Amino acid sequence: MINFKQVLSDQKEELTRLNLNSLIPREAEQLWKKETGLIRIITGVRRSGKSTLALQQLAATQFAYVNFDDERLTGLRSEELNELLTAVYEVYGDITCFFFDEIQNTPNWSLFVNRLKRAGNRVIVTGSNSKLLSAELATHLTGRFTTIELFPFSFSEFLVAKTEVNRAETTREKGIIKSKFEEYSLIGGFPEIIKGEEPISYARDLFYSIINRDILFRHKINHTRAFKDLAAFLVLNTGKEISFNRLKNIFSLGSAHTARNYVAFLEEAYLISTIGKFSYKHQETLRYRKSYVIDIAFYRSLMPAGSPNTGFVYETLVFQHLFRFRQTLGIELFYYKGKREVDFVVKRPDGALKLIQVCQDLMAPGTMKREVNGLLEASEILRSDDLTIINDHLAEIKTIENKKIRFVPLIDCLSHDDIL
Repeated sequence: MINFKQVLSDQKEELTRLNLNSLIPREAEQLWKKETGLIRIITGVRRSGKSTLALQQLAATQFAYVNFDDERLTGLRSEELNELLTAVYEVYGDITCFFFDEIQNTPNWSLFVNRLKRAGNRVIVTGSNSKLLSAELATHLTGRFTTIELFPFSFSEFLVAKTEVNRAETTREKGIIKSKFEEYSLIGGFPEIIKGEEPISYARDLFYSIINRDILFRHKINHTRAFKDLAAFLVLNTGKEISFNRLKNIFSLGSAHTARNYVAFLEEAYLISTIGKFSYKHQETLRYRKSYVIDIAFYRSLMPAGSPNTGFVYETLVFQHLFRFRQTLGIELFYYKGKREVDFVVKRPDGALKLIQVCQDLMAPGTMKREVNGLLEASEILRSDDLTIINDHLAEIKTIENKKIRFVPLIDCLSHDDIL
């Protein structure tokens, strides 16, 4: 039998040891400030700072805290939730604000949360599984919730954490930002790594912990070795087009449908994200996908000894940057593939398209021509003149075949947030 009062008392004591004033502000705070009175859901990969974001915003509020990731609450049954609630009132008193951390594994949690909301309470929930949360919410909380997706630190947030410099205007500032970019492209944006945890072992342990706890156990996957191998394959091939039939053959899976499900499970846990090929035929958009790792730390931690593919690292960093804007700007992300390719097609809410190529070194033989020709082909077919090439250092606007192409250094793109 679970001693709920003891569990909650211990968790409350842990909160008192946190120094929330020393934590780095997150860009997602702007979404939090849009107070609606609805149930607030924070989703994202584990260890991205979801709990911290909520605690920062609740610092001046009297609230009750329950961490469902506590091993003592493992296997909690839905019929025990009311007993838990009684213990909450014992520990926190007559409270009207509740923060439930990693609640998604508890059966019927949404019914419980909905009941609290109907009683006039304020409820904040975090979870590390996008599909499970959205499915539960759509069923039971229609019209009563708002969602924030939180990712590991962006480069702008990384700069705030590491240095007071955020604009590359002087020679000194340019040097510092370049140095921090090189560090960011190596260790990624997980808060604990930024604080000093060893990047490789931390990211690798986190990666397999998520697979074991949030995917294999939840979905009852029997072929664990094949699943782990497929997950590592997708991480190490970040930025590349995937074929479900090819994945089936490589990992001896029963069907392409199984491969599709495995990829979906990885997306649900925020280990990877995929984007579709841009097409006005919906079926074609669903059939062709490109896969990206959610944080470069996972890529570095699984990479065999040797030099990484820096080009795909650049492309992945741009993807992660663009992916953050889906919620705030309402954009959709695709890639283009005809005779040539374009890395990203950004579709704005008004239907306008922006075409983006990513290339580390434009000076390599044939590279400039290849990147430009891809944009020019897509520009004609998709009828878009908003063309950008993100690269290592070139910053200018060139007119090529009567098309203006904007060249933007990757560091400027990531640190100034003005690419869109």
